[in-house]
Amino acid sequence: MRTTQRKVLLALLFGLLVSGVTIGLDLSFVRFDHLLAHLVIAGCIAGLLTIIFTLALQLKQEEQHYLFAAERAAVLAEVNHHVRNAIFPLCVAVNRFGDPDASRLVTECVERINMALRDASVDATVGRYSRTRPVANTQKAAA
Repeated sequence: MRTTQRKVLLALLFGLLVSGVTIGLDLSFVRFDHLLAHLVIAGCIAGLLTIIFTLALQLKQEEQHYLFAAERAAVLAEVNHHVRNAIFPLCVAVNRFGDPDASRLVTECVERINMALRDASVDATVGRYSRTRPVANTQKAAA
């Protein structure tokens, strides 16, 4: 995400560029017996409109980014809910028999699932995820 200052500077740069090109073209193609003030004002208005349009585009992109992030968070919360609902009966069944080794194993597995869900939620919220599978390393280790 760009900072607000960078967004405004980018919009100002585009506005100055459009204004400069407009005024330059007006001065090169128009005869000098016309009023040049009108052409300069028209170039400045074109620059201001470019600034407004650039800021509007950046605002729209930021809005879409946040909507997509909220949608990802909602999907992840739903997955988290379903996983925990599926694990709960297993935990109850193991604890009902009272086997200490099985209880320890279930507790260990539930902690690993909690870590995986926590990491997945952070990665999905931040945007560090890939939809492609990782490429397997085809090089064989030297013996």
